[in-house]
Amino acid sequence: MIKYLTPLSTDIVNELINIYNSEEKLELAWRKGASFKNALSVLKEYIDYEFGHSDWQCNEGTFFEAFQPYRIHTDTSTTEHNYQTVVIPLDWEHNNTLLDKNVLYIFKQRWHYEATMFRYGSKPTKEGPRHNTDTREYSKVENLEVNNFIDKETSADCNHLNERHFTGLSVEAKMQWSPGKPFTFPRTALHCSNNWHRLGITSKLGLSLFTSSTKGARL
Repeated sequence: MIKYLTPLSTDIVNELINIYNSEEKLELAWRKGASFKNALSVLKEYIDYEFGHSDWQCNEGTFFEAFQPYRIHTDTSTTEHNYQTVVIPLDWEHNNTLLDKNVLYIFKQRWHYEATMFRYGSKPTKEGPRHNTDTREYSKVENLEVNNFIDKETSADCNHLNERHFTGLSVEAKMQWSPGKPFTFPRTALHCSNNWHRLGITSKLGLSLFTSSTKGARL
């Protein structure tokens, strides 16, 4: 399921921002993060309504304050059944008016293993454990289109990435990223942001919830 959710009220957005501001931060050079757990009570009934059922749970997620555009990655897990990612844009800092071009690309390809960054052909790295490091060859990517090359428009929009990282990938959806306008997509879907620095955006604040189906569904 890939779709936009009902926009949030300004009061709810501000409540979520206040929760983020009150949380202890995990700070890295390219982003800050904070626990998502106190936001769940605010959003539980909302997500029930948007999913059309209450047969889901959320054991993983994060507030994120990003200073750099995201690489191609997935929000998967090996410890539970994967269901939907819910992305809730909350705020941004910017210096011009190209905001309607700020998007997240969702690809047709799927990944049923641990979370990783997809950097086809990149050099090996010693950056910590496997989780959220690099996958450099795509043989385990589902629906890979071996002879497909990404279109020039997408490549230019994502010029923070090497074009070869898109090897075999094809775009399923472009979701506009705008504060107060959540959307959802399968956790197994490969996705990345465009290069929003080109649009005059210097940072983005949001909340990502990585859900699982309590009935064992896997997407």
